[in-house]
Amino acid sequence: MGVVAGFKTKHRRQIMRRWLLTYLGYPLLVFFGKIFPSIKEKLESKYIELNNKLVKSSNNFKRHPPEKVFLLLPHCIQFDDCDHRITKTIFNCEECGRCKISDVVKFGKKFGIIIKVATGGRLARRLVSEIKPDFIVAVACERELTEGISAVYPMPVIGIPNLRPEGPCRNTTFDLEILKKELEVLLG
Repeated sequence: MGVVAGFKTKHRRQIMRRWLLTYLGYPLLVFFGKIFPSIKEKLESKYIELNNKLVKSSNNFKRHPPEKVFLLLPHCIQFDDCDHRITKTIFNCEECGRCKISDVVKFGKKFGIIIKVATGGRLARRLVSEIKPDFIVAVACERELTEGISAVYPMPVIGIPNLRPEGPCRNTTFDLEILKKELEVLLG
């Protein structure tokens, strides 16, 4: 009986922490981001980092069937001059290797996960509501990740910030090894 009660208490604490992060932490982040715009991206990074830590410590971060794991990517990771649009289906990719989409396609085929590319936050939320996954791994800029994580709460989301060597929304990239590691844990 004590073990079950301890489990329930720990589970409740984890739920409460994510709830506080979403309903208290996110509004505070927005507030302080407006007052101190120079540190807004740092605050967003900390929010994502804390969210990932809380999700990984919860019972949700365990093996999931591939058809219930949703990988959500931004359209800006596609090479800007590419003629093959991937927003309808990522499998339109010609796998030329100029961006990381080809690696993601190979990984998606290997594990059978749901992969979609969104052009913005509104489309991303619509995809989540249509697909109804058990777990989301999302790659995006810090602003989109923080908004998205709070928008789909209580659904568990692991956020992977993208890298922007050419500035925002153009030829962005991300750490593929981090993505592989997170998905391997989720897929067992």
